[in-house]
Amino acid sequence: MNDWLEQVKSSWNHTSDSDWYQSLRTDQKIGELIKEPESAFHPDVFRLIKKYIPDLRSKKVLLPSSGDNHAAFALSLMGANVTSSDISEKQLEHAQDISKKLKLDICFICDDTMRLSNIEDNSFDFVYTSNGTHTWIKDLESMYKNIYRVLKPTGISIMYDIHPFNRPFSGDPWKTPEIIKSYYDLTPRLHWRVQDLVNAMANARFSIKEMAELKAVNASFWFSYDELLKQDEKKIEKINDWKFNPMAALPAWISIVAQKS
Repeated sequence: MNDWLEQVKSSWNHTSDSDWYQSLRTDQKIGELIKEPESAFHPDVFRLIKKYIPDLRSKKVLLPSSGDNHAAFALSLMGANVTSSDISEKQLEHAQDISKKLKLDICFICDDTMRLSNIEDNSFDFVYTSNGTHTWIKDLESMYKNIYRVLKPTGISIMYDIHPFNRPFSGDPWKTPEIIKSYYDLTPRLHWRVQDLVNAMANARFSIKEMAELKAVNASFWFSYDELLKQDEKKIEKINDWKFNPMAALPAWISIVAQKS
């Protein structure tokens, strides 16, 4: 496990300097985030956050696998007391530089999301995991048991990630969905099913409050960063309409709200 984790850390440290991640740190992107912090979230996920944590001010919030840290900046701008945790030191260094420029009081901790070894028990009102977290998690049960551990009694966990129903399909936009594998064939990146997510939470003793299956909201769901730069802007305006892009008839994202019982 330790060798594998080192590989994961090295991969994310390398990816942290990719063109895609650098594009998320431009003055323009950060300026848009300051102007509209809720833009860091899928609109329906933000509605769930506000439903279960109506007043974020002074709430203690943990973001394991914080990645680009847009959610961390946004929640801090909304008044939350934010701790950002990631296995990649490089991701945290970049985020810390931006946090200092914005004068945000965010605590940054390098940690493994499956263990959260450096996070105290019963410390947080809200734990949020965003897109990409589950792609590298090997031990889902340990992850949710530790999220449960660090939450305060009645604390809320909200996850948001790619919907497992995308696994069987090629995913090519504009084309009729083509099945290329079974839903039960697990892959290195899309390796969890809905039942795995729900069962891991249930086994950690969470009370599951709500699940949402969400549409894509922009073209970045369908294309890599390099591919997106080459797209015709007029054409991709309709990419999330299933009548033009049949793949859009499937849910793009899944979000599950769970509460520490």
